[in-house]
Amino acid sequence: MREKRGIIVAIDGPAGSGKSSVARLVAERLGIAKLNTGAAYRAVALLALREGVDLGDGPALGGLAGRVALEPSGVLVDGRRVPEEELRAPEVSAAASRVSAHPEVREVLLPVQREAAERARRAGGAVVEGRDIGTVVLPGADLKIFLSASPEERARRRALQTGREQEVERIRRAILERDRQDSERAVSPLRPAPDAAVIDTTGMGLEEVVEKVVGLVRATDGEV
Repeated sequence: MREKRGIIVAIDGPAGSGKSSVARLVAERLGIAKLNTGAAYRAVALLALREGVDLGDGPALGGLAGRVALEPSGVLVDGRRVPEEELRAPEVSAAASRVSAHPEVREVLLPVQREAAERARRAGGAVVEGRDIGTVVLPGADLKIFLSASPEERARRRALQTGREQEVERIRRAILERDRQDSERAVSPLRPAPDAAVIDTTGMGLEEVVEKVVGLVRATDGEV
């Protein structure tokens, strides 16, 4: 049985805060879809790297964004699904941060993200993860969550996740740089929505965070 049919849960947070894992498990627990809006920016970055498009050329990147579609099952480029491992490559992650700062890219992808969320809502609801879901993409979401954690904690998690335990300090520096880029960009900077529930996950286990978020969903009168 689906819980909270039609609900939209927005989960935002910085790199390494656990958004993807939490969003996936919460969606599974609630029996609703999961949407990763950041995958759309990664897809544009991947296209740019493949086709030699300058990461500083906003109009050209905006043109690439028009080839991207978003579904609960993943992201499509030119109608073909992009493997998750390609989207998660380190060079794509670094490029995605630069790509997402361009207004031309966001202008194209914003309606793509909103339409995907609306389709998911009509089908039963969704947990939507990203960096500006509660503030820009879906400000009317039924529940907004902002996950945070110390840079050290996020670096440790990312290192364990990728099997690069020897590179924790390098990963920490990369995370801090990504935080700076995301929070200082002129368009849709990373920040909690005023009405978001902020959860500091430092020292918390994944299941503990999932339980807390599911509890907030169950306490929300956002069913439609």
